[in-house]
Order: sequence, then structure tokens, then C-alpha cells
Amino acid sequence: MTPLPEFERRPATALVAMANALGMGDPVSEDALMQVMRAVSASSGERAALLAAIGAANDPETGVTVADLLTAFATRAGDAEAQVQDADQVIGQWSQRLAAGALLASFAAAIAGTVTGGLAFGLTLLSFSGFIFATASRLGGRARQRLKAQEREAAETLARHVLQAANHTNTAK
Repeated sequence: MTPLPEFERRPATALVAMANALGMGDPVSEDALMQVMRAVSASSGERAALLAAIGAANDPETGVTVADLLTAFATRAGDAEAQVQDADQVIGQWSQRLAAGALLASFAAAIAGTVTGGLAFGLTLLSFSGFIFATASRLGGRARQRLKAQEREAAETLARHVLQAANHTNTAK
């Protein structure tokens, strides 16, 4: 007879266990809790496992606690999304201004004859690279902002579903 394989703890069941621990007043690592909630909200399989675990939980308040944790996580993700958006705007504006200033300075130096030949051409190309940097930083910021928005929306949706499942479970018992 072959032994049963080792099953690792799923993030969904870990989240339910953490919610139960918090409900009993036990300390839970904030970083571990954030990682578990991020993993649960990112995977459809984990979201389904979370709903099943809440339905099978002995404590009827587990679903409410998990929904509260997910709502707090969604709020933090929304704050992170706003910070990324603000940083994107500031970095984008300043990098564009810096690139435009460098381009004007290189044109002025070339027109005034201070810099000539290949050096003027190289200085102009270098200032154009500032525009490339500005564009790349804006694109990277937008990608981070999109990821944070998706994380926030997934957590908000999951919190609503968990609360509905908890209410359904409480009325059925």
C-alpha cells in the first residue's frame, strides 16, 4: 500500500485558520496575512477553496472575519494604487521636463557653436534618451497601477462573495 501524498496547506485554508486565530485573540503576522490574502485573491481556485472552507467552518463568524480582512486588504491595495498613480504622475512630469530642458540645452549649445560636430550630435541623442526614459517610466508606472487595481477589485469582489456565503451559511444552520 502506498502512503498518501503530503498535502500542503492551501492559502485559502491558511486564511481561514488565520481568521480563526485572530477571532480567538492570537497574534498573526501581518506580512504572512497579506501574502495569504494576495495569493487567495489572485487565484480562482483559491477563491473557490476559500468559499468552501468558510462553508465548512465550525464558527459562523469566520466568514465575517475573513470578509473584514479582505475589505481591509482591498483598502490597502486601493491606497497602494493611488500612491503608484501619484508617483507615476510626478516622475513622468519631471522626467519629461528634464528631457525637454536637456534637449533645449543641447540645441542651444549646437546653435551657439559651443559644441560642434559629433559631440553636438551625441549630446542631442543623449537628450532624446531622456524622452525614452520618461516614456518607459510612465509605462512601468501604468503597469504597476493596473496590477494594484486588479488586486483591489479582486479583493473587494471576494469580500462580497465571502460575506454572502457567510450569511447564507448562518441562515442555513
